[in-house]
Amino acid sequence: MTKQKGPLQDGVRLSSGIYVPQAVHDELFEHVKVGIQRLSYGRPYKARDMLEPHYYIGQDPWQVGGCVADWERHRDISVRFLGCPYCSVRYYERR
Repeated sequence: MTKQKGPLQDGVRLSSGIYVPQAVHDELFEHVKVGIQRLSYGRPYKARDMLEPHYYIGQDPWQVGGCVADWERHRDISVRFLGCPYCSVRYYERR
């Protein structure tokens, strides 16, 4: 799926302006919450590391990264962003 900046029927608008289908957003959230529990403290991780590898393969990397960044900004998940907000690759650590 391509990044969509315009309104998406039954979609969630992320802070970045990207729209993600509600079903994808909700399913990703559940998988990320479980995946974070597997992460060690004090180590940097990418958004994809919060998902099982076989599940991540079937996902749009832009949607995964955008959702994780949005959830981190709103403190919906227990990770902390590491680095500058303009970095192209974002790293997080478990809180």
